[in-house]
Amino acid sequence: MIEIIVIVCFAALQSVFGIGILFFGTPTLILLGYSFEDTLAVVLPASISVSILQLISGSLPQAPWRGDFTFWCLVPMTTILGASLWWRMQVELEFVVASTLFLYLMIRVSPRLHGVLQHSVLHRKRSWLAIIGIIHGLSNLGGGLLAIFAANSFGDKLNIRNYIAFCYLCFAVIQLMVLAALAPHAMRWAQLAYAAVGGAIFIACEWRVFGSLSLSTFDRAFTIVIGSYSVLLFLKLAGVLSVVSAT
Repeated sequence: MIEIIVIVCFAALQSVFGIGILFFGTPTLILLGYSFEDTLAVVLPASISVSILQLISGSLPQAPWRGDFTFWCLVPMTTILGASLWWRMQVELEFVVASTLFLYLMIRVSPRLHGVLQHSVLHRKRSWLAIIGIIHGLSNLGGGLLAIFAANSFGDKLNIRNYIAFCYLCFAVIQLMVLAALAPHAMRWAQLAYAAVGGAIFIACEWRVFGSLSLSTFDRAFTIVIGSYSVLLFLKLAGVLSVVSAT
């Protein structure tokens, strides 16, 4: 039941802004004691269904963008994820996730740092894509940096969301294929229900919410939630916060 609640909450965010299920669903389930493999098995199907519906109602990025993204981002992401699952790399996942969230929080609250990164996006696009792929392969949280990258690459809100949706769809499809090949025990029929719930929430939220919410209001709430998750994960890592495993 907790999986459905997580998908409902964060599919609504992803339906409007292109980011949500993976970025917030991953730390939520990790905080609740889920393993990385089980977390992927829950969030990926829902993310795929939402991203497909977003692209159906929108458009694909131009071919040059798709080509750069495929080579410089998807290849590193697939390599890192495959290596971590195949060799069962003992990565301190909670530390990686918490650190990624904290870095993203600093980017959002520091105008100077944001300006430096904006300049970097414009002049080091391929390096950014590679870093996004590596972080996503390790933590499933590349969407935070992806959102920054898209926001500084496109001027229109719909184009930004379409680009993020395309990237998220590629991420999730490849991750699910790697998961099925290297961790088949994580695959189950309930994933069809996760995908259906994600799609239903998108249909309910898309046109009613997308044009009506204030971007500045969401931006502030988004920053607070990111900071809260980062703190909670650091507290859990330090042993201050104890969570009973949900799996």
